[in-house]
Amino acid sequence: MLTNRLVFLPLLSVIFISLTACIGGTSPPPQFYMLEPISGLEQPARAAKKPIIILTSIRIPHYVDRPQIVTATGQNAYQLSELNRWAEALDHNIRRVLAQNLTTLVPAEVEFSSNPNTAERAKFRVSVNILEFHVDPQKQAGLKAQWQITRNDGMVLNQQESYRVPASTTDYSVMVKALNECLDRLSRDLADELQDLAV
Repeated sequence: MLTNRLVFLPLLSVIFISLTACIGGTSPPPQFYMLEPISGLEQPARAAKKPIIILTSIRIPHYVDRPQIVTATGQNAYQLSELNRWAEALDHNIRRVLAQNLTTLVPAEVEFSSNPNTAERAKFRVSVNILEFHVDPQKQAGLKAQWQITRNDGMVLNQQESYRVPASTTDYSVMVKALNECLDRLSRDLADELQDLAV
Protein backbone atom coordinates (compact mmCIF):
# COMPACT_ATOMS: atom_id res chain seq x y z
CA MET A 1 0.00 0.00 0.00
CA LEU A 2 2.83 2.38 0.86
CA THR A 3 4.56 1.53 -2.44
CA ASN A 4 1.42 2.34 -4.42
CA ARG A 5 1.09 5.66 -2.61
CA LEU A 6 4.73 6.57 -3.35
CA VAL A 7 4.22 5.92 -7.07
CA PHE A 8 0.84 7.63 -7.22
CA LEU A 9 1.82 10.95 -5.61
CA PRO A 10 4.61 11.93 -8.09
CA LEU A 11 2.36 10.88 -10.98
CA LEU A 12 -0.45 13.05 -9.63
CA SER A 13 1.95 16.02 -9.38
CA VAL A 14 3.00 15.63 -13.02
CA ILE A 15 -0.63 15.49 -14.17
CA PHE A 16 -1.50 18.56 -12.10
CA ILE A 17 1.41 20.59 -13.50
CA SER A 18 0.52 19.57 -17.07
CA LEU A 19 -3.12 20.57 -16.61
CA THR A 20 -2.11 23.90 -15.07
CA ALA A 21 0.16 24.64 -18.05
CA CYS A 22 -2.61 23.77 -20.50
CA ILE A 23 -5.25 25.87 -18.73
CA GLY A 24 -3.23 28.89 -17.61
CA GLY A 25 -0.26 29.03 -20.01
CA THR A 26 -1.03 30.76 -23.32
CA SER A 27 1.61 31.49 -25.95
CA PRO A 28 1.74 35.04 -27.34
CA PRO A 29 0.09 35.62 -30.72
CA PRO A 30 2.39 35.75 -33.77
CA GLN A 31 3.52 39.13 -35.10
CA PHE A 32 3.25 39.81 -38.83
CA TYR A 33 5.58 42.06 -40.84
CA MET A 34 5.74 43.49 -44.34
CA LEU A 35 8.40 45.25 -46.37
CA GLU A 36 7.28 48.71 -47.49
CA PRO A 37 8.20 51.01 -50.41
CA ILE A 38 10.54 53.95 -49.82
CA SER A 39 8.58 56.68 -48.05
CA GLY A 40 8.72 60.42 -48.62
CA LEU A 41 9.40 60.28 -52.35
CA GLU A 42 7.69 62.79 -54.60
CA GLN A 43 5.31 61.10 -57.00
CA PRO A 44 6.15 61.58 -60.70
CA ALA A 45 3.94 63.85 -62.79
CA ARG A 46 1.13 61.98 -64.52
CA ALA A 47 1.55 63.83 -67.79
CA ALA A 48 5.24 63.01 -68.17
CA LYS A 49 6.08 60.29 -70.71
CA LYS A 50 7.67 57.46 -68.74
CA PRO A 51 9.47 54.36 -69.99
CA ILE A 52 7.76 51.01 -69.53
CA ILE A 53 9.67 48.46 -67.46
CA ILE A 54 8.64 44.81 -67.33
CA LEU A 55 9.65 43.24 -64.04
CA THR A 56 9.98 39.74 -65.44
CA SER A 57 10.98 37.72 -62.38
CA ILE A 58 11.97 38.02 -58.73
CA ARG A 59 13.56 34.89 -57.30
CA ILE A 60 14.37 34.35 -53.64
CA PRO A 61 16.31 31.49 -52.00
CA HIS A 62 14.27 28.53 -50.81
CA TYR A 63 15.58 28.88 -47.26
CA VAL A 64 13.64 32.16 -46.79
CA ASP A 65 10.69 31.19 -48.98
CA ARG A 66 8.39 30.49 -46.03
CA PRO A 67 6.04 32.42 -43.72
CA GLN A 68 8.45 32.39 -40.77
CA ILE A 69 11.23 34.99 -40.62
CA VAL A 70 14.60 33.24 -40.91
CA THR A 71 17.75 34.38 -39.10
CA ALA A 72 21.27 32.96 -39.03
CA THR A 73 22.45 31.77 -35.62
CA GLY A 74 25.96 30.69 -36.61
CA GLN A 75 27.94 29.13 -39.42
CA ASN A 76 25.60 26.87 -41.42
CA ALA A 77 22.91 27.34 -38.73
CA TYR A 78 19.55 29.09 -39.11
CA GLN A 79 16.37 29.41 -37.10
CA LEU A 80 12.74 29.99 -38.06
CA SER A 81 10.56 32.10 -35.80
CA GLU A 82 7.03 30.77 -35.44
CA LEU A 83 6.03 33.96 -33.62
CA ASN A 84 7.45 36.40 -36.20
CA ARG A 85 6.15 35.94 -39.73
CA TRP A 86 5.80 37.65 -43.09
CA ALA A 87 2.28 38.96 -43.72
CA GLU A 88 2.41 37.84 -47.37
CA ALA A 89 4.59 35.59 -49.49
CA LEU A 90 8.06 37.14 -49.36
CA ASP A 91 8.72 36.99 -53.11
CA HIS A 92 5.40 38.77 -53.79
CA ASN A 93 6.18 41.39 -51.15
CA ILE A 94 9.65 42.07 -52.59
CA ARG A 95 8.33 42.23 -56.17
CA ARG A 96 5.57 44.68 -55.22
CA VAL A 97 7.96 46.94 -53.27
CA LEU A 98 10.54 46.96 -56.08
CA ALA A 99 7.82 47.84 -58.59
CA GLN A 100 6.54 50.73 -56.46
CA ASN A 101 10.06 52.01 -55.82
CA LEU A 102 11.06 51.92 -59.50
CA THR A 103 7.80 53.58 -60.51
CA THR A 104 8.77 56.58 -58.40
CA LEU A 105 12.58 56.57 -58.56
CA VAL A 106 13.11 56.17 -62.33
CA PRO A 107 10.22 57.26 -62.84
CA ALA A 108 8.58 54.61 -64.99
CA GLU A 109 5.53 52.50 -65.64
CA VAL A 110 6.27 49.07 -64.18
CA GLU A 111 4.44 45.97 -65.39
CA PHE A 112 4.66 42.39 -64.14
CA SER A 113 3.82 40.59 -67.37
CA SER A 114 4.35 41.28 -71.03
CA ASN A 115 1.28 41.04 -73.21
CA PRO A 116 2.02 41.69 -76.91
CA ASN A 117 1.12 45.39 -76.67
CA THR A 118 3.23 46.00 -73.54
CA ALA A 119 6.17 43.96 -74.85
CA GLU A 120 6.33 46.06 -78.00
CA ARG A 121 6.37 49.34 -76.07
CA ALA A 122 8.61 48.22 -73.17
CA LYS A 123 11.94 49.99 -72.85
CA PHE A 124 13.46 47.53 -70.35
CA ARG A 125 13.05 44.07 -68.89
CA VAL A 126 14.38 43.55 -65.37
CA SER A 127 14.94 40.29 -63.49
CA VAL A 128 16.32 40.00 -59.95
CA ASN A 129 17.77 36.89 -58.33
CA ILE A 130 18.16 37.33 -54.56
CA LEU A 131 20.86 35.04 -53.17
CA GLU A 132 20.77 36.07 -49.50
CA PHE A 133 18.18 37.83 -47.33
CA HIS A 134 18.53 37.46 -43.57
CA VAL A 135 20.05 38.86 -40.36
CA ASP A 136 23.30 37.26 -39.22
CA PRO A 137 24.67 36.64 -35.67
CA GLN A 138 26.73 39.85 -35.93
CA LYS A 139 23.48 41.89 -35.99
CA GLN A 140 23.81 42.70 -39.69
CA ALA A 141 20.92 42.49 -42.13
CA GLY A 142 22.20 41.25 -45.46
CA LEU A 143 20.89 41.20 -49.00
CA LYS A 144 22.90 39.81 -51.90
CA ALA A 145 21.33 40.07 -55.34
CA GLN A 146 22.10 39.53 -59.00
CA TRP A 147 20.10 41.46 -61.53
CA GLN A 148 19.79 41.66 -65.28
CA ILE A 149 18.50 44.63 -67.26
CA THR A 150 17.70 44.05 -70.93
CA ARG A 151 17.10 47.14 -73.08
CA ASN A 152 14.73 47.00 -76.04
CA ASP A 153 17.69 47.28 -78.44
CA GLY A 154 19.15 44.04 -77.09
CA MET A 155 21.77 45.54 -74.75
CA VAL A 156 22.10 43.47 -71.54
CA LEU A 157 23.53 44.61 -68.21
CA ASN A 158 24.34 42.00 -65.54
CA GLN A 159 25.37 43.01 -62.04
CA GLN A 160 25.69 41.63 -58.51
CA GLU A 161 25.71 43.66 -55.29
CA SER A 162 25.66 43.03 -51.54
CA TYR A 163 24.11 45.31 -48.93
CA ARG A 164 24.63 45.35 -45.15
CA VAL A 165 22.65 47.34 -42.57
CA PRO A 166 22.98 47.24 -38.74
CA ALA A 167 20.08 45.32 -37.20
CA SER A 168 19.35 43.22 -34.10
CA THR A 169 19.35 39.55 -33.20
CA THR A 170 16.32 39.77 -30.87
CA ASP A 171 14.04 42.61 -32.02
CA TYR A 172 12.21 41.49 -35.16
CA SER A 173 10.82 44.94 -35.94
CA VAL A 174 14.40 46.22 -36.11
CA MET A 175 15.40 43.23 -38.26
CA VAL A 176 12.61 43.87 -40.76
CA LYS A 177 13.41 47.61 -40.97
CA ALA A 178 17.07 46.79 -41.67
CA LEU A 179 16.14 44.25 -44.37
CA ASN A 180 13.78 46.88 -45.81
CA GLU A 181 16.69 49.36 -45.96
CA CYS A 182 18.73 46.78 -47.89
CA LEU A 183 15.86 46.47 -50.38
CA ASP A 184 15.65 50.27 -50.62
CA ARG A 185 19.35 50.42 -51.54
CA LEU A 186 18.87 47.75 -54.19
CA SER A 187 15.93 49.75 -55.59
CA ARG A 188 18.01 52.92 -55.79
CA ASP A 189 20.88 51.13 -57.56
CA LEU A 190 18.49 49.59 -60.07
CA ALA A 191 16.86 52.97 -60.66
CA ASP A 192 20.26 54.61 -61.24
CA GLU A 193 21.22 51.96 -63.81
CA LEU A 194 17.88 52.28 -65.59
CA GLN A 195 18.20 56.06 -65.75
CA ASP A 196 21.71 55.78 -67.20
CA LEU A 197 20.59 53.25 -69.80
CA ALA A 198 17.59 55.38 -70.78
CA VAL A 199 19.82 58.24 -71.94
